[in-house]
Amino acid sequence: MSDRKRRPEPRPPRVPHRWRARWDASADRRGGRFLRRHLLPWLAVLVVGGLGAAAGFALAPGSTTYVGPLQTEVRVRPSLDPGVQVDLPPVGEVRFDTHRAPVLVSASIRSVDLDAAARLVRSPQQLLALELTAADTVRAAAVRAAAYSLGCGFAGALLAASVVFRGRRRTLQTGAALLVVVVATGGGAYATFDPAALRQPRFTGLLSRAPYLVSSTQNALERLESYRSGLSDIVRSVSTLYAAAANLPVLGDARAGTSGLGEDVTTVLHISDLHLNPLGYDLTANLVKQFGVQAVVDTGDTTTWGTAVESSFLARIRDLGVPYVWVRGNHDSTDTQAQVAAEGATVLDAGATTEVAGLVLAGQGDPVFTPDGEGKVATGTAEQVQEQANDVLADGIAAWDRAHPDRTVDAALVHDPSGLQPLLGRVPLVLAGHLHKRSVTLDASGTRVMVEGTTGGAGITAAGLTRLADGDPLPLSATLLYFGRSGDDAGRLLAYDEVTVGGLGLAEVNLQRTVLTDEDRPPLVVPSGSPTSGATGSATGSVTGSATGTATGG
Repeated sequence: MSDRKRRPEPRPPRVPHRWRARWDASADRRGGRFLRRHLLPWLAVLVVGGLGAAAGFALAPGSTTYVGPLQTEVRVRPSLDPGVQVDLPPVGEVRFDTHRAPVLVSASIRSVDLDAAARLVRSPQQLLALELTAADTVRAAAVRAAAYSLGCGFAGALLAASVVFRGRRRTLQTGAALLVVVVATGGGAYATFDPAALRQPRFTGLLSRAPYLVSSTQNALERLESYRSGLSDIVRSVSTLYAAAANLPVLGDARAGTSGLGEDVTTVLHISDLHLNPLGYDLTANLVKQFGVQAVVDTGDTTTWGTAVESSFLARIRDLGVPYVWVRGNHDSTDTQAQVAAEGATVLDAGATTEVAGLVLAGQGDPVFTPDGEGKVATGTAEQVQEQANDVLADGIAAWDRAHPDRTVDAALVHDPSGLQPLLGRVPLVLAGHLHKRSVTLDASGTRVMVEGTTGGAGITAAGLTRLADGDPLPLSATLLYFGRSGDDAGRLLAYDEVTVGGLGLAEVNLQRTVLTDEDRPPLVVPSGSPTSGATGSATGSVTGSATGTATGG
């Protein structure tokens, strides 16, 4: 044998078990195959079908029907805020939380048969017939609206699937998936439907303080037990309001379906003394939209204590979407004034002037800050303070008029209507507030003084809360002013609508129109003994052509 050592032979490389490698490869293939063949295609089906159905639901027509004299459009569509919603312009909305499934049934008024509305208000027999048939009419319209929405939704989903997938199989899968969703949603709505919710309405806008919520009379509560009677009450109330508005006097080239004042007018809304009441801004927003208001004039006391905490309330100014002119009230601080300006409003103070919606306005903020006091006519020293402030305003008006002899100041804005002597005979119109009581007077000098009530119903003040607790709240009030836009009437007040929302729970809406004629526009004359500075012009005179219509809900 040889003594030479043998070299060790190299070991072969270790190879993993075949079953493990095959299992890992198979698992990778199964996961990818499942993702590609099942999960992703169905996800695409759901996305395409959902987008197509959403487009179809959005384009689906509503179902139009007459509920009494009101032409109403009913729509049924998917929504993350489910329930039943009734839109009643200009007084707000009523919502019922009837079910939890993501479906919203909405109804809105499209037009009013004014002749039928007038007959309905006068006829107890027609009111009874309305009570017996209104619910069935609305129910039938809702069924038709649901059918329209489902048809358009399915059509939109199938069309989208056929365009994207270009195949029958995926298109049918899309339709099947949508059918499952519709059946599940309908089943959810049926399972969660609560008929008692129809007796528990939620109100927004002016209706949020309707007697359905705050009335202490048992009769009103008993009537709410009947869905039919509640629905007929709403229809009757809206019909009464529209029927009354149709009888208002007209002016100029008025046409059917307009405000009755023709097209050559500028509409300005005068509000005052909101005192932190959000319903005041609700009323303002509704009137701006309903009457095509071009500017809002606010004569102060928008807040109550003038603190920084109250500034969030002023954010509603920007939401109105029209020019907003404001003067400081005795409840508004200088911080409040700065915040109002920050919200985009035009603040008038120290006799400043501005041109808004074709009108020249001058204003003076209240010279005192007394947030604990209520609105009263200033006397003694207090009236002298107001008169001194109005002297500053009169100087500002005179300076503008001298610089613009052909375009003089149309209206002066103050908060407290005390100590107005410096303004008399120098401006055709003075707008004020403060007293929480509306009044319109024509001074012998030719200056008309219009004092607004309280657009916030005295709001969050000691007196306002006391009246609300006693069941006798102050009404919300605002005035629509119609000024001539061109010619000899440019800048002149031609007519005004006094809007009052009152009654227990603010259920009564009153609209009174006053039309001013050429015969009642005496020239401005500065009273004897007053400084001779200032301009002369025309002013409106005594009132004529007034008409009133009232609507009551509940």
